[in-house]
Formats: sequence, C-alpha cells, structure tokens
Amino acid sequence: MGRKDKLGKQLQKDLGEIVDSAAKQLLPGVMVTVLEVEVTPDFGLAKVFLSFLNSKDKDKDIEVLRDSKATIRHYLAQKLKNHMRKIPDVQFYLDDRIDRAARIEELLNKIKKDD
Repeated sequence: MGRKDKLGKQLQKDLGEIVDSAAKQLLPGVMVTVLEVEVTPDFGLAKVFLSFLNSKDKDKDIEVLRDSKATIRHYLAQKLKNHMRKIPDVQFYLDDRIDRAARIEELLNKIKKDD
C-alpha cells in the first residue's frame, strides 16, 4: 500500500469521526457514513464519498455539509497536524451505491415473485 492509499485510509477514518459529529449537530436523525476517500496524487484534494441513512433529502443534506466544509477541514487539520504539512481541500460527493444495490435487489425480488 502506497503513501496515497495510506493517507486515503487515514482521511476516511478521521473524516468519518468528524463528519459523524457534524451530522449529529447539523442533520439530527440522519446517519452519514464516509464510504471512501480518494486523494489526488499531489495530496491537494480529498474527494469524500458519503452515504446518508434516514435522510428525507440527500441533496439538501450534502449541501449542509458542503457549507460546513471549512469547519470540517479545520478539525481535520487538527487531527493531521503531526502527519502532514499541507491539509488537502475536501470535496463531498453523494455515493449512491447502497441505494442502487437496494434498488437492484428490489427488482430481482420482484422478478422472482412474478415467476
């Protein structure tokens, strides 16, 4: 595992804790999970893929977190200050893999019933 992969795993762990804490304050009742973090080769950007549970409007919820990006990055900098000189910019993306998988499962079950 290279430095980029290790950093991605560390960012996923740290951002998971930070985003979970932020979500509890900003999005009561919504559970947010950091599924994956992709880091650019220059370590300047971290693409954070999020999953939302119990969300009525995922697009609105992700915007709330995007609006709090500076605060989230500040807490990330505190966690990483001994490991990195430059803290990557953070961009949040909606990861709908879980939703798509559930939809596929639903369709497969429907096909089974129809047979």
